[in-house]
Amino acid sequence: MEIPLRLVTRKDGSLFYGIPISFRIMMGGMLALIGGAIALEEFHTGPLGWIAVILLVLGFVYKEDWLFDASGKTISGLVGFYPVLKKTNLAFEEVAYIQLAAFSKGTVPGSPEEKSADREAFNEMRGDVSRSQMKGGFDIFQRKKLYIAMLIITKNEEHYLLDMVPARRASRLSIAGRALAALIGCSFLENLPE
Repeated sequence: MEIPLRLVTRKDGSLFYGIPISFRIMMGGMLALIGGAIALEEFHTGPLGWIAVILLVLGFVYKEDWLFDASGKTISGLVGFYPVLKKTNLAFEEVAYIQLAAFSKGTVPGSPEEKSADREAFNEMRGDVSRSQMKGGFDIFQRKKLYIAMLIITKNEEHYLLDMVPARRASRLSIAGRALAALIGCSFLENLPE
């Protein structure tokens, strides 16, 4: 399941990029409903009921939040499941640029097929899908999975993944990437490397 991350501007000018509070409320509400139903049945439920509870608990405790603090000029990231979270702290001056990069599942890195799939992913992101790329029937199962990732690249060439979505829904990453780069004061790259 893809959790759509949101970009939110705070009153102090900082930017928050992460899981919206509405997602947590939705997960908590569904957990309460299903948990309540299981409790009413005196905990006599099948394996599907327990699987649903486990998935809802995991969804509720999952955290993927990035805070771009305008006053402190720092980036703080928390990713993972409570209580085990991976913490990232960066200063704005450590960031070289923010980049959108294509990723194609099912291709060999560095191959001509990967380069073609990367080009197709950026075309899909921009809405430029040709008739030959829109396949129907059984051809849809043979198609490569195309994704666009938004990365922070530091001056030390470290890569930090902010978000990855299917290419057809990646236009929101372009908007978020421009806003984040403007706040940080770095470059934003959204084209294929030549």
